[in-house]
Amino acid sequence: MRLYSTRSMELQTMERSFSVVELRSVKGKTLPCSVDVCGIVKDYDKSFAFTSKDGKDLVKRTLTLADDSGISMQVTIWGDRAKKEDSEFEGNPVVAMKGVSVKEWQGGLSGSLMEGGSLAFNPDMPEAHKVKSWWTQGGHAQSLTFISQARHFEAVWHPASDEHALVIALQTSGGGGARIAGKLMDVLEMKQKSEQLVNEQEMYSAYCRLSSVQLRKRDEIQPLYYNACLEPKEGNGLPCNRRVDEANFCAVCNKTVKAAPRLNLRCRFEDATGNFWVTTFHPAAEKVLGMTAQEVADIEKSEGREVVEAKLKSCYYAQILQVQLRAKPDNYNGEQRTNVSCPSAQPINRREHARFMPHTKLCRRQLQEGDANDKISLIVVLA
Repeated sequence: MRLYSTRSMELQTMERSFSVVELRSVKGKTLPCSVDVCGIVKDYDKSFAFTSKDGKDLVKRTLTLADDSGISMQVTIWGDRAKKEDSEFEGNPVVAMKGVSVKEWQGGLSGSLMEGGSLAFNPDMPEAHKVKSWWTQGGHAQSLTFISQARHFEAVWHPASDEHALVIALQTSGGGGARIAGKLMDVLEMKQKSEQLVNEQEMYSAYCRLSSVQLRKRDEIQPLYYNACLEPKEGNGLPCNRRVDEANFCAVCNKTVKAAPRLNLRCRFEDATGNFWVTTFHPAAEKVLGMTAQEVADIEKSEGREVVEAKLKSCYYAQILQVQLRAKPDNYNGEQRTNVSCPSAQPINRREHARFMPHTKLCRRQLQEGDANDKISLIVVLA
């Protein structure tokens, strides 16, 4: 007689309880609805910790699932599930989810795995074998329909170049790496949306370039980093990250702790439609600069502030970035205003470039309005 471990028996019981539907069929359901899904993890976000309006510390992670119906959709997981190591989501594993709540969100459909739901990696069930076979036999190269938000084009100009470098960015699913969440839009649209914000926090995403870092304010040198407390917080185990004094004493933890430098920059980003200043936190600032906070601190201590500033300036317009922007209502001196910050950023993933598209409206308009001798380099970026 074959013996099964307790965990194996529990897993088999859970797998038998799934009633999986194809992602394509989700589009035809009356919303909101609850479904069981099984698909490939095509993309994933980094885990994101935040405090809810009720004061609860929460952690979430958004996955992009794809199945053999040719559809991909975002599903958010929470708590301990979201805190799993990134390595568990790499390599396009198959996941089955029971109890996914699907709602309309920002013009598309978005799922959220309910607290009482189930999550299984590479389960031994027919639907999982089917979708895995589809993926390995060509599904990974298939053009999928992304139903969580609309595709969006955006132009970015590189003013540091001798020629007009026009970049058209098309949002698609990536190739199994961490993906930045938020509705993709250009800088002008982002500024307009954030100014109209009233009650709810919103997340945006934009393709742009770093054009400046605030190094001085009223002739005073601005610090680029601070030493942060690494003591894990109760409940979620994430580092405290509060500023410590010169003796590494954390007032929040009320003790001397281990500390490490954390970047906190005021950055200006821009695209063809405009520019904006935004506070850029660690680790987004590390991605923007291509340097760690420790490297910045070490250079400043060993070689001086001028060397650090020169290295930062060499990053201006150096690469196209996809930045995530968090906009939330705030109050400053009794005046209602929107607080916009940058919690995440990464260089774009270029899959195709140097493809000329003279038939696009944007390119035709530039040809009509610009100097006939101007060289226009049109790059298509699939990020």
